Amino acid sequence: MNRKKKLLLSSIALIVLGLTGCQSPSTMTVTNNSETVIVPKSPKKIVVMNYGALDTLDALGKGSIVTATPQSVIPSYLNQFKRNDVVDTGNMKEPNIDAIKQTNPDLIIIDGRQANKKDELSKIAPVLNLSVDSKHYFESTKNHINLLASITGTENTAAQLIASLNNKINQAQIITSASPKKAIVAIHNNGKIILINNSSSAVLIHDVLKVKRAVPLLANQPATNGERPAPTFVDDKYIKAVKPDIIFVIDRSHAIGQQAMKANYFDTKVLNKSKTTVVYLTPDLWYLSGGGAESLDRQVSEVLNALND
Repeated sequence: MNRKKKLLLSSIALIVLGLTGCQSPSTMTVTNNSETVIVPKSPKKIVVMNYGALDTLDALGKGSIVTATPQSVIPSYLNQFKRNDVVDTGNMKEPNIDAIKQTNPDLIIIDGRQANKKDELSKIAPVLNLSVDSKHYFESTKNHINLLASITGTENTAAQLIASLNNKINQAQIITSASPKKAIVAIHNNGKIILINNSSSAVLIHDVLKVKRAVPLLANQPATNGERPAPTFVDDKYIKAVKPDIIFVIDRSHAIGQQAMKANYFDTKVLNKSKTTVVYLTPDLWYLSGGGAESLDRQVSEVLNALND
């Protein structure tokens, strides 16, 4: 090869390398919940059916790129997304596939409620399941905040949000360590109140915020014949026996638009004698959302308010 041809090829190679160096990848590979997904960087239109992810995007300053979300049971703290230019994706467990298609999204974010629709949704756009790891609630939440920040280019804002949450939780742990109050976490569903001692909400309250347990974690009745553990019903008799200082109640029925828990469910005399306070957590925040930058901040505040009363 003559010298001129070598110089020409070298020049071309340098130009190609220069152009390659100037280009930014338009996608990124994400591994989350044991799934690997190729997602777009800086998406312009996102369908979000996970309220924790929705409030995180809003906190990151990227709420404007959300084009669709479930509207019928949207938590009240996210009412800013209940407007005409945000498409209603329908029932959380049975999303309106046609409505989602019409938005022509770059990315779809789901949680466990839509997991069985993942394959169908993946034909429309990349799907990211941001279900919170209930056993590692805070770490999972922080990972999701950082992940959404990486996708949307808002890493600095995410760092500030996480620093604020770290500080708030650290302060909360100081308060709970000094408080002698012991609590249980229960859920109301269709007229019954059931202990949810190992739920994600209980993990947040007891393991993250360090509120003392009135009932040991393994106190649930054992499973039989390979079935789920028998439920532990929280009623006046249970309160007399356990005497928790606080019962944190999440009203599932109310959250999904059904009959709310009766105000006189517990006998006032029993509560007074047992020195038990019933704390009604915001239903749509705790049952429908959580695991987001704003929802976690609100959840911590509600728990601390109960300890300070």
